[in-house]
Amino acid sequence: MDNKPLEIQAESIIQHKLVKDGFLVTKPSFDKEGSDLLIIENISQRITPFIKVQCKGRTIKKNSNVTIPIRYVEENFVVFLYVEESETKDDFIYVFFQDDIKSWRTKGSDFQLIIPKDFQHRADFRERVYSKEARVKIENILLRQAINQLIKTNYSVIIDGIFLEKAVVQTRKVYRSIYSEKTLCKPNIDAIVEQLLKYAHIKRKEEVNCYLIYSTHFNLQAVVDIGEVEEGGLFMDDNSSFVGYNCNLFKLKTQDFILFKVVEQLERIINVESVFLVADDVGYNPYLQDLKDRGVEVIVFQNSENSGSRMFHNFNWADISNPLALAMGLNQHEL
Repeated sequence: MDNKPLEIQAESIIQHKLVKDGFLVTKPSFDKEGSDLLIIENISQRITPFIKVQCKGRTIKKNSNVTIPIRYVEENFVVFLYVEESETKDDFIYVFFQDDIKSWRTKGSDFQLIIPKDFQHRADFRERVYSKEARVKIENILLRQAINQLIKTNYSVIIDGIFLEKAVVQTRKVYRSIYSEKTLCKPNIDAIVEQLLKYAHIKRKEEVNCYLIYSTHFNLQAVVDIGEVEEGGLFMDDNSSFVGYNCNLFKLKTQDFILFKVVEQLERIINVESVFLVADDVGYNPYLQDLKDRGVEVIVFQNSENSGSRMFHNFNWADISNPLALAMGLNQHEL
């Protein structure tokens, strides 16, 4: 049986419940480590406590089950279970915290919860109905994180695909006029991001999330090898050619305005040490300023003024043509 439609419904109902109870809830742009939703607090601060929420939905006619990878389970991970009784159409919301999940049966690399047909009468389910006590537990997890600052900071790279396309074309034109005898390769997105990280002096052991957001109305693929892209949603590129970088590469192909999608991603950023924006649009300035005000380092990879940039700001910036030229095959001394 396909549980996907019910799980979408469950996620919506659970989000509504949490918001109604005063929690700030956001939906991450990708599913990483089971995060269907994030409960966050104090987003104005650099260290933002958050809880990863996985939402499950089941319609019960007979026994069913839920499985969760063991590696997901930590203090700031909770499972919300929406259960609908098939005959009466009564529905219930349960919440399971770290210790609850660890009490489930172990099946290979997963924890598994058995949901019996008479689940609503079982004490182990009645005790985990979403209630005032569960809300207090959530608040306490957020509070402990705020006190202990357990959240690891990392780096985010966000690439405006329209700008990247124009910058690659312009960079190729400039260096072809200088090195007419050289063959400049078509850069791939892995090489470009690798050069960006090197240029920013990011250590290979640091965690980096990179987002490429580009438009169906432009032709980025003609000048950059971006690999497989799934229209309509961000997803991790498991075939990234990075060597040594702990880098997750996500790609979004959209029919919407790129600026809106990039801004949406900027607004979702929490708990990062630095944000690197590859763009050249003054429309991003207020959102970058908000990050800077929260203590986040902001670096913009853009065109230089000599190349016609109109993005004036007070952030640190770097000329995008240098990492692009290196990704096309030029050597450092040729820049």
